[in-house]
Amino acid sequence: MGLKLVLHVPESTRYKVALNMGVNFLKTRKEGEELEARILVNAQGITVLLEEWKDEIKAKMQEFQNLGGEIYFCENAMKAFQVPKEKIPSGGKTVPAGIRALAEWQQEGFAYVRA
Repeated sequence: MGLKLVLHVPESTRYKVALNMGVNFLKTRKEGEELEARILVNAQGITVLLEEWKDEIKAKMQEFQNLGGEIYFCENAMKAFQVPKEKIPSGGKTVPAGIRALAEWQQEGFAYVRA
């Protein structure tokens, strides 16, 4: 059994930080070791989807996903902040309620870190 990490992004200004932390975590993988990393964006953090992303953020997202990381966006927050589903980036996933996903993932053994 390997390490499992969920990085919580409730504020849009913390999205880049979460990506960097996730990449750094996954890069520590030793041969044969299982590491899982998820980023969960909810609350005001969802407004990051309304921003124009710089190439460095797009590249960091791609790197995180290439290393096996997963990025989830809260559908409740998307509704609250009127973020259309078309704004979800390639490879991004959604969960109906971010707070429930956080609770479930912690029960599954994911360590919680607020970005």
